[in-house]
Amino acid sequence: MNRSANIIFVFVCFLGLSGIRAQDSLLDILAKERKDTTLLTMATFKTTRLSVAQSVETRKKGALQLYFGTRYWNIPMEEPRNSFLVDRFSAQFGFDYAFTDRFTTSFSVNTFDGVLNGFLKYRLLRQTDDNKVPFGITALQSTSLLTREYNGIRLPRMQSDRFFFTQQLIIARKFNRNLSLQIAPTYIHATWPQPTLGRTDFFALGLGGRYRIGKHTELTSEYHWVANRDQGPEGYNSFAIGLNWEIGDVTMQMHMTNTKSFDEASSILLTPNNFNFEDGGLHIGVNAIFILHLKKQKLK
Repeated sequence: MNRSANIIFVFVCFLGLSGIRAQDSLLDILAKERKDTTLLTMATFKTTRLSVAQSVETRKKGALQLYFGTRYWNIPMEEPRNSFLVDRFSAQFGFDYAFTDRFTTSFSVNTFDGVLNGFLKYRLLRQTDDNKVPFGITALQSTSLLTREYNGIRLPRMQSDRFFFTQQLIIARKFNRNLSLQIAPTYIHATWPQPTLGRTDFFALGLGGRYRIGKHTELTSEYHWVANRDQGPEGYNSFAIGLNWEIGDVTMQMHMTNTKSFDEASSILLTPNNFNFEDGGLHIGVNAIFILHLKKQKLK
């Protein structure tokens, strides 16, 4: 009986030691895999737009983003005005669809200036948490068709001469959970010479950022500088400052800006007013963004 008990005891100890060694080996493998795994930096920005300008972000594969943007402003006192709330109103209706985690396409229409806009957006590089890749890069190709004359802009008779083509490289870095900044070198080509500028090619530089002030809220700001242009009668550089409020798949954006347009080219080039708090210079924007997940993400 004692001999049997000893045999059982030795057998149990052997199993225990084997289990410990196996567990240690498994933990070593998991630690090695975890060490070798590169973690991508998430949510550099909470949305694909700062306020007006595009951010470095793209949506997950199969996501359909519905966008409804509005802009309200008053006109100078010497011009005929409405008697109720605001004098002018503009809106944009659009959608973005993500074919992959990196590639998004979009189409939208504006009410005030009649601009039809579409763009392709591709994420070239993702920032990593270990800083081996210190920033993210996204390429944007945007096309705008002007269908209506506004703000004294005279359009060519041929519709094929009413296009803007915008190429943009968005470079962004998330410094910590609160602060993210981006810079966007931009080239814009117009198919007809702009009346006040007399040329068709423009270079601009966009600057933008966000600062997290709460669990679901953040401050945003953006500025676009156009090279070789004196601000004044030829136009002003666009500026915006705003507040984003995000809950789940719904984001509300409130901002102040000096641009009436929503598309990349018009909002950068065709801004006739300086940013100020006088009538005609301040535009209040309210955007609503809804996300629909048409394809469920597979668990790995």
